[in-house]
This record gives sequence, C-alpha cells and structure tokens, in this order.
Amino acid sequence: MRIHQMTAALVYGDAITNDILEIDARLKAWGHESRIYGEHIEPRLAHLGRPQAEYEPFLGKRDDVLIYHYSLYTSNLELYRRSSQRKLVVYHNITPPEFFHGYHRDMEAKCRIGRQALPQLQGCDLAVADSDYNRRELVQAGIPADRTDVLPPFMNLAGLSGAACNPALAGRLRQAGTANLLFVGRVAPNKALEDLIKVVHCYRQAIDPHVRLWLVGAQPMPVYARFLQRLIVQLGLAGVVELAGQVSLPDLKTYYQAADLFVCASRHEGFGVPLLESMAFDVPVLARSSTAVPDTLGQAGVLFHGSDYGAIAEAVHLLLTETGLRRRVIDRQRRRLGEFAPEQVEARLRQALQRVGVG
Repeated sequence: MRIHQMTAALVYGDAITNDILEIDARLKAWGHESRIYGEHIEPRLAHLGRPQAEYEPFLGKRDDVLIYHYSLYTSNLELYRRSSQRKLVVYHNITPPEFFHGYHRDMEAKCRIGRQALPQLQGCDLAVADSDYNRRELVQAGIPADRTDVLPPFMNLAGLSGAACNPALAGRLRQAGTANLLFVGRVAPNKALEDLIKVVHCYRQAIDPHVRLWLVGAQPMPVYARFLQRLIVQLGLAGVVELAGQVSLPDLKTYYQAADLFVCASRHEGFGVPLLESMAFDVPVLARSSTAVPDTLGQAGVLFHGSDYGAIAEAVHLLLTETGLRRRVIDRQRRRLGEFAPEQVEARLRQALQRVGVG
C-alpha cells in the first residue's frame, strides 16, 4: 500500500521530524510504499523528503492513505482538505500564540491560525495525539472522542545513547563539587527559561553557590534569547548559566552524562521528549506540572506547581543530595521509560493503521 506522510517541515534534530522518519522506516519495513512531504525541508534532509507539491497528483488516489502531522499552520492544510484518501491525523499540539507575543510575530500568527484551524481536521478517519492532553484538544476541536487515540512519538534513544561522547566537552562540564542542572529544548518563551534562571539565583543565594545551569537547544527567537542573556547578567549569573545553543548528538549525550538533574519549567508542552531522554541517562527529572508534562512523566520524576522559586530551589537541593530519594526517582523513571519502548509504540502504530484500513 502507498502511504504518504505530510508535515510542516523536516528539521535536523527536531522531535517531530525524528518521529516521522521512524514511522517511515517502519512502514517500509512492513512492505508499504512510504513517502514524506513537507512545506519546508532542510537541505541536509532533502534526500528524505519531497516538496509538498509532489503530493498533488495523488490527491484523488482513494486506495492510498495520508498521515497528516499537524503542529503548525502551513499551506499544506489545504492539500489535506482536498485529499480524498483515508486520513490519519497525528497531532503534536500547537503552542498558544500568546507565548510569542512581542518575541516572534510570524510564529505568533502561525500558531493563532493553526489553533483556529483545528476544526478543519474533523474530516479524518482517525486522529491520534502524542499525549492524552493533546487528544483532549482534538475532542474540543470537534473530532468525536471515539475517533481519537494516543500514539506516543518514536524517539531515537538508541541513537542518542549509542553516540560517541565528546571528551573535550566532558572535561569542561565536569567540575568537582559543582552541581549541574540541565534543560534541553528550544529556547522559546513557552519554556519559561527565566524561571529556571531565577531558581538558580535563589539556590546560590540561599543554599549553595556551587551550581550551574545549561540551557541546550536551538535559539529561533533572538529577542527572547537576548532577554535571557540580560537576566543572566542582571542576576550575576554570567559563567553560571550557559545558553549552549543547538548541539550535535555526541555533545547532547555528553551534556546528559554530565547532568545531575534535569529541570523543566515549561508552561506548555505537547509531549516533552527530553523528559524521557533524561530518564534514559538516569538523570532525575524535576518539572512544572503543566499541560502534557504529567501525562509524559506518569508516576515518574518529581512535579512542582507555581512559581515559588525558593521552594523549587529546595526541591532541587533534595534531589541533588538525598541519595535514597534519587534512587527511588530513578527506579520509577526506568519503569516509565519502558512504556515508551519502540516495540510498544510500534504496536500502537499498527493499531492506528488498522483503524484506517491498513492491513
């Protein structure tokens, strides 16, 4: 059977792109003809995808299946609407536009239009979402609950854990007697990275000055990145908080290996792949209880509420120093991670495909 995947973009290192490529690999392994289309495809990934215009000749092929990944408004929504194929929507969530106000006008507009357009997905045969939080948004958009389900994303944890580490970077990151806090993800306003910076400031003032924070991830919004840099300087944290930018797979592994605690203050997540990457490296997770984060963590990790930076700093200290607590958290994280094993996700993908008529 011929199966098409449509997405906004193929971007190196992006979690949605990784999910799409993993699905593509399995479709081909199961004997299907699989193609990927995007509005934007990074040149280094051009061999993996096709311009979305190349999908148009297949619009009327009723025996084909379209897997439509929705994470941002793009012009290919019109192709989805015009397609007469069986449709499987994969909803990765769209960040509410207000997070980007004053930081990125184009992203604010695309997210606003994207969320307003959610009801246009109602014509699908089945809509799956990364998390139950995302699935509930699909129901709120008018898709009947019995035509929705949860399909966690595939993650390239084996590729990350199997990558070679960077010895030079490891030597720089490891300092005796210093606790290393790590966040991985886009440097974007919904991640509330200013809260993490303020927690580190409180920790150094009230508990222990020997702590560092690494913020690892792409910086697509220069205005927000400059705001964070100013805050770092204002709080006297230059050399303590590092905006590392997007890094290679070996460097990312090195950061995880050097981390003592993964911290996340995000106010909006559709899933949160780095939460599980941390679990793969036995790094305890402390995260804000927001949107899809509780769904992803399950009974693993430690959640916090609100913005009491002093209280959050105390939680950081407990997770850094209480050996028994760390061991219990890591044990729960190992069990939780097993629920996202590739074979588990594969089984759920097969079920979703069967529901749209793929044998």
